Amino acid sequence: MDRLIALSLLLCSCAVFVPAERTQSDGMQFHYPSAARVQLVGDWNNWGGITQVRGLVDPSCGVMESRDGLWVGSVPDNLDRGIYRYAFLVNGTQFFPDPLNPEKAVFSGHVVSILLVD
Repeated sequence: MDRLIALSLLLCSCAVFVPAERTQSDGMQFHYPSAARVQLVGDWNNWGGITQVRGLVDPSCGVMESRDGLWVGSVPDNLDRGIYRYAFLVNGTQFFPDPLNPEKAVFSGHVVSILLVD
């Protein structure tokens, strides 16, 4: 009986952490009508270049397309399996976590989101 309870607790505790899962057709969306530019940055693209030696944002990295204030973009199709952190970089200065993804992490003092590639 104790083993059954322990197993139940283990299974329940694992179910609590469920980051966003990505399928091949996933696209990311972010609603920010007043933004002049939004980039999808994360672990897979060196956070738009900020983690590179110079630490500058590459304006062509992770660029999202605006559709009347709804910014759309996608993560690369060739990501290896794993857990990645990501955020929306607005106007090259402000990080925003994905409001549609409840799973959060921290990158360089900013709250960001988590993506699970399976």
